[in-house]
Amino acid sequence: MLTGVAAQGCVAYNEQCTALVENPTERIAFIAQDIYLDRPNARHAANALGQVVADAFVDAFSTTSAPADLAVLNGGALRSEGICGQSRTTLRKGSLTNGGLHEIMLFENLVVAVDVTEPEVIAMFEHSLERLVSTGNQISSPAGQFLQVSKEVSFEADCSKAPGTRLTSLTIKGVAVPLPMGNTTRKWRVAASAFVFGGGDGYSMLVAPAKDPDRNPAQAQRFGGVDSNVAADYLRRTFNADAASGVKLDGGRAKLNNCAVPGPPTG
Repeated sequence: MLTGVAAQGCVAYNEQCTALVENPTERIAFIAQDIYLDRPNARHAANALGQVVADAFVDAFSTTSAPADLAVLNGGALRSEGICGQSRTTLRKGSLTNGGLHEIMLFENLVVAVDVTEPEVIAMFEHSLERLVSTGNQISSPAGQFLQVSKEVSFEADCSKAPGTRLTSLTIKGVAVPLPMGNTTRKWRVAASAFVFGGGDGYSMLVAPAKDPDRNPAQAQRFGGVDSNVAADYLRRTFNADAASGVKLDGGRAKLNNCAVPGPPTG
């Protein structure tokens, strides 16, 4: 049962959540610009919070014997409805609380890293782009498979092309990936949620690699490897100094050409 004042953050007053979220009113980061969390902006465009979460996944493996080269977050992992059913379509410029982040990332997925071949990486990104709609078309019921990417990645896509051929450029850690087939002998260590590596949102090309011991699958160890807790820790350490250095969009990671652009949330 929800008790207390909802405006203070429902996680703090929800008996189901208090055991999962310590100090829900703690500020863990500053937000430098409004971030839209409605489905079109989380699933059909680069999203500042999604980018930072992907960065947190890379950071989670940075001190291990097998660091991640890149990380991705499926757009469907960012939710606007919140644990208590209260809509949060816009994360306003200012403070982000621990409880607020856990309302947005409410699935408690584990973070995993796996060695993925370059052709499989390309297939992963092509799948990410399959359901995007071209300019002039309405964005309705966007799929959760669109990937937010870590800072090691930059890519371009063209929504006027047929699904499966939309990725027009991809760079990982400064290395240009040859398209459309990639280097068949090269692997990249990818960090993502266990949901994605389990084939969630249609990522079937990642299921076999995640089960293959030769691909060195590993779970993040910090904070139990839970995505929201990993992200909260990274935000505290990286974006909690002042508003000017808060979370904001990195426009250089994803360039979507001839793709419909979502506007601000309505309602």
